[in-house]
Amino acid sequence: MKRIDLLLAATLSVALPAGAADLPDPHSQGAALLMGYCSQCHGAPQPSAHVASEWPQVVARMQNWRITKGMGEIPKKDVEPIIDYLKRHARP
Repeated sequence: MKRIDLLLAATLSVALPAGAADLPDPHSQGAALLMGYCSQCHGAPQPSAHVASEWPQVVARMQNWRITKGMGEIPKKDVEPIIDYLKRHARP
C-alpha cells in the first residue's frame, strides 16, 4: 500500500466514531445523527434491520422512550434526517 493510502485510511478511521464505519454512508449527516443519539443507550441500528415503512414508527418509539427516561426529545430538525437516512438504507 502506498504511504498516502495508509495516511488516508488512518485519517478516515480516526474521524469516524466507533461503530460508524459499520453503517452505510458513514460520513453522512444521517449516520452522524444516528450515532450521536442512538448510541447514548445502545449501538446504532443497522438501517437494514427494517423496511423503510417501519422506520418512522421505530424512531417514534425510541423518541418516546427517551422522553420517558428523562433523556430529552431528539429535535425535529434532527429526526427528519435520521428517518431519511434509515429509509434510504432500509431493507428492500
